[in-house]
Amino acid sequence: MRRFFLGLGFVWGCACGGAHAEAPSDYFTPPETMYSFADFWVVRPLDLAVLPITATTWVVSLPVTAASGTSDQAYDLMIRQLTQHMMKRPLGQFWDWENRDQSRPVVIKFADGYSMAELTPEQERKYRRALQEHEERILAIERAEDVPEKDREALVRGEERRWENVVRLLLSL
Repeated sequence: MRRFFLGLGFVWGCACGGAHAEAPSDYFTPPETMYSFADFWVVRPLDLAVLPITATTWVVSLPVTAASGTSDQAYDLMIRQLTQHMMKRPLGQFWDWENRDQSRPVVIKFADGYSMAELTPEQERKYRRALQEHEERILAIERAEDVPEKDREALVRGEERRWENVVRLLLSL
């Protein structure tokens, strides 16, 4: 029996010996698959089930809200926000949706320095995606071995100008 446990310990030690802990990240990133699954099968059907109840409540309260001049607010609260939560929100993204109208400061990288800008979460996602594409383009230019150095520098300068135009466009939206 002792041999069995020693053998089992040896096999377990060999199997786990190659495994190593991952470096800690700056913040917790939730498993998107789990949230997408719960969103698709639980949250959105609940939104759909609640919509007729809130719509009926809005219609029943319409004489009172129309008399007080708050029918638009009641419509926004009971129908529009619920339908947007159900249809416009990206699958599995609850936190960005709650903060969808709030802008945050973001550091923007330029060729000659950095700048700060207040971006909405949607603008920030577009900026991060564009920055990743920009960095991939610069790496592709640097990896190109058959391109002469003079042409490579011209391509990098052109890519930097393109990047600045993309950032200006993103900031104008």
